[in-house]
Amino acid sequence: MFSTELPASAALTPEQQLAQDIALVMENALERQRSGAFDDARALYEAILDAVPAHGDAHYNLAVLLADTGQAADAVPHFEAAIGASPDNGYYWVSYIHALHRSGQTAAAWIAVEIAQQRGVHGPALDGLIAQLASPDVVLATAAVAPSGIDMAIVLETAAGHAGKSDAGRPVRRPNQTLLQKHAALFDKNKHAEATALAQQLVADYPEDGACWRALSASLHREGRFAEMIEAGFRTIELLPDELLVRMLLADTLRMVNRLAEADEQCTRLLQLQPDHPEAFRIRGLVLFALRRTDEAIAACRRAVELAPNAAAPCGTLGFVLLEQGATQEAIRWLKRSIEINPTDSVTHSSMLFCITHSSDFDPQALIAEHRKFGERYGNHKRKRAAVFSNSRDPARKLQVGFVSGDLFSHAVASYAVPVIEHLAADPGIAMHFYHNHFEEDHVSERFKAHATTWRTVAGMSDTAFLERLRNDRIDIVIDLSGHTGRNRLVALAQRAAPVQASWIGYPATTGLAAMDYFIADRFVAPHGEFDDQFVEQIVRLPAISSFMPPANCPPVNVLPALRNGYTTYGSFNRLNKLSPHVIGVWARVLHADPTARMALGAIGNEGDQRVLIDWFAAAGIDASRLSFHRRSNIPVYLQQHHGVDLCLDTFPYTGSTTTLNALWMGVPTLTIAGVTLAGRGSANWLMHVGLDTYIAKNEDEFVAKALALGKDTASLQALRSGLRARCAESAAFRPEIVAAGLSSALRTMWARWCAGEPAIAFDTPLFDDTATAPATTEA
Repeated sequence: MFSTELPASAALTPEQQLAQDIALVMENALERQRSGAFDDARALYEAILDAVPAHGDAHYNLAVLLADTGQAADAVPHFEAAIGASPDNGYYWVSYIHALHRSGQTAAAWIAVEIAQQRGVHGPALDGLIAQLASPDVVLATAAVAPSGIDMAIVLETAAGHAGKSDAGRPVRRPNQTLLQKHAALFDKNKHAEATALAQQLVADYPEDGACWRALSASLHREGRFAEMIEAGFRTIELLPDELLVRMLLADTLRMVNRLAEADEQCTRLLQLQPDHPEAFRIRGLVLFALRRTDEAIAACRRAVELAPNAAAPCGTLGFVLLEQGATQEAIRWLKRSIEINPTDSVTHSSMLFCITHSSDFDPQALIAEHRKFGERYGNHKRKRAAVFSNSRDPARKLQVGFVSGDLFSHAVASYAVPVIEHLAADPGIAMHFYHNHFEEDHVSERFKAHATTWRTVAGMSDTAFLERLRNDRIDIVIDLSGHTGRNRLVALAQRAAPVQASWIGYPATTGLAAMDYFIADRFVAPHGEFDDQFVEQIVRLPAISSFMPPANCPPVNVLPALRNGYTTYGSFNRLNKLSPHVIGVWARVLHADPTARMALGAIGNEGDQRVLIDWFAAAGIDASRLSFHRRSNIPVYLQQHHGVDLCLDTFPYTGSTTTLNALWMGVPTLTIAGVTLAGRGSANWLMHVGLDTYIAKNEDEFVAKALALGKDTASLQALRSGLRARCAESAAFRPEIVAAGLSSALRTMWARWCAGEPAIAFDTPLFDDTATAPATTEA
């Protein structure tokens, strides 16, 4: 009934037959290539190209073969032919750029990166190639240290005999409770070295007792011996699986040393043990924030506040996380609430001061009033007698200068300080001592150490011990590099650690401390007569406030993208907490006035950050289709993102600084508004140093008008772009030897005044070089 014969095949056309034959040859060539028979494979690919010269896959496979066999230069034209056949193939582009790099055609590789990005090629493979092209130093992430009183609670509970039971069902040797009480007494009296020694002896004598390990965990944490604390903490929870407090301490310590996955695991276990524990939610919020899961972090912190509305730490942590997301006003409210609950929390107080420098609601006088409150709370007027120093009052002798910071590693502050320190080291009249208030060190730390008479890690050290350490080292001048940023030692410095104290680089406002004698700046960032009433300190003006160290082996400057695109691309690489709906509204005025213009936004942490910005622009009438976003990345990828930007638009009232300098080095000027506070003059300062005063607006209306005029003048922008690195190199802002000469002179003047019993006064150092400032220009 039904036929079992197959229908006859239709005859193939010559084109179909050729395609079938080529497919068979391609399959054979691939097999030969995979088996290492490269000559055979190459002959087959070349045969295909003889028959079909534009065969993209054959060109690509032959190019890969050539590149893999050390013939990268020969591979390049085949990759180009493959891209010609399939211009949107990301694999082709990445392999092509890699071949250009391997064959030494670096300039061509950078151009290819740009073209690939215009074609929509993005992702880790391309970012990795950018990093290879630039060969950057490794940049290490850091995490802020959150205040915690958990260690004291652990000690008290342990001493009271409430440490839990170790491994039920197994006999365990336990110490006499009086030994644990003795440990608690030493801990309470801040005799932490003795307390730790006793706890170490206890775990040696009673290695299976969880209470002893509990005590050791708390002591190691208080001393800042975080690696050892983690080991002890894991041993504690092994012996005491239901332990809460040590597990909290362990989670927070793992977070601080960037072992974030492990920290998250401990937080998860904490919430399994006690689902409504506010401290567990608070720590988890910090862990999630470090993992850049900002929305989840804020939710966790809000839950902590709901569970403990009258506890200071959850309120403070919520404020910190909100600030980082750009919700400045709400952040200020929560930080102030935290201080109301615990007025002695100096860390949160500093965070609140840092936060209000980002707010337009605080004028200069309100800012200094808030900073003075910190000085009044922690100043040495509360001491029965002021510190007396016996340092030799010889104005010509060798000076012992101590630098105090939590950022003596790969950090923005170090990028300013290191080049100056390296030149200051040539001064035989100065010995430098470094006090690093952090556990993290790297290759940048080694650069500081190379010029250090002493290097001391003071993280975890009490204020009393810290003061004693500096006074015993007989430091003549202490220079604070932190201000009210993270990991500062201002509470200790408020008690005066040395005869002369100064603040430099780390913070764009007064410390508020009567014991801080000087604030080191320059004539552009703190013009004469305009800022004296904003500082408790006397202002010292160097040739430049510091010298910027451009990243090593950064990408080259490219041609102005507007010449290729036919429209202006404005950009911003400032962190989210400098942005606000008001700033976005001003930028939107520029975009409304130029309907073809686009905006590129960098430093995006996650999708939540991107959504926030999209919503702010939408509220200002700008559609997301006119925006492009770049995630935070390594240094060369971040710098290469400037290849797509014609002109950067600054934030306010807290402007750019390092971002502005990086952009200048990449040939991209920043348009800014000169603010009325130091935080509002970061960009204006650097622009004036390189003679770009025309990029400084007086107000928002002028900012919009300048953005439009400068953006349309592509000829001037291109001319500036091509010569901006050379212009920067002539400026004191990029010449550390000039800044070091100024700093040396300033230190000697400060010291001479103390030796003579004279009070601190404001003064300027010589400029030390006639070319310290690039000639001003009114041209773009």
